[in-house]
Amino acid sequence: MPVVIGDVYADYAQIELHPGDGGRIADLQKVGLVSGQFGEHAVLITPREYGTVTIDVGVLDAPAPRDPSWDTAVEFSMRTGQGPCVLGSGGTGRLDIPIPAELDVRVRYVVVDGEPASPWSDATDTQAERYLLQLWPAPMSPARTVAATTPWSQYWAFGPAAELLITELSDVPDPDRLEVVIDRALADHPDVTAHLRAGRDAYQAGVVRYAQELFRVTHQSDAYRVVRHDSDALLRLIKARVEHSG
Repeated sequence: MPVVIGDVYADYAQIELHPGDGGRIADLQKVGLVSGQFGEHAVLITPREYGTVTIDVGVLDAPAPRDPSWDTAVEFSMRTGQGPCVLGSGGTGRLDIPIPAELDVRVRYVVVDGEPASPWSDATDTQAERYLLQLWPAPMSPARTVAATTPWSQYWAFGPAAELLITELSDVPDPDRLEVVIDRALADHPDVTAHLRAGRDAYQAGVVRYAQELFRVTHQSDAYRVVRHDSDALLRLIKARVEHSG
């Protein structure tokens, strides 16, 4: 199993996976922790907004068993081209992947212990997080979120679900729609609600993502003019809805 380890630079919480010349990335619309246009490079979201990150890349013959301790993991498909690599944002740092071209592979992106490095944590940042990328031959198949159990990963992973919910609730009048959106987000993610009822306020992150999607689609309206720019007010509202749901 070839393994390469190297450093790249994360900027705006992003690093990049490039399939190589002639390669392509499969559809990434349904996962929020990885993004990108069909066929182009994949943007891998990192908990660390800025700074050097060390990533382990393993080229496997078959998928490795999932470690139950992984709190953040996504899988997607890629066809390799010439010179696949991981790049830091803006090309700062490069890690070449030793894998043949013209091969359909499954890619697993894993972040371990990323929460202390994220803006949602008040823990001392010890740069203890780990970044893993595993690739193995496999037919093309839909992307999926394997695990997203921390506030920072839920903020990103809930993005596609937030888009669907805001579309579903498009007939609910504003500004009442915000409370409806928050209530649905809490109902759809009972694990998050349980954390919030236990006083773990960092888990508001995933619910915030739903509210931000509503703010995005109503950006031309004044319905949310105040709360859109007052994060403390939004967090107080989420806390009130948690109490109401109990």
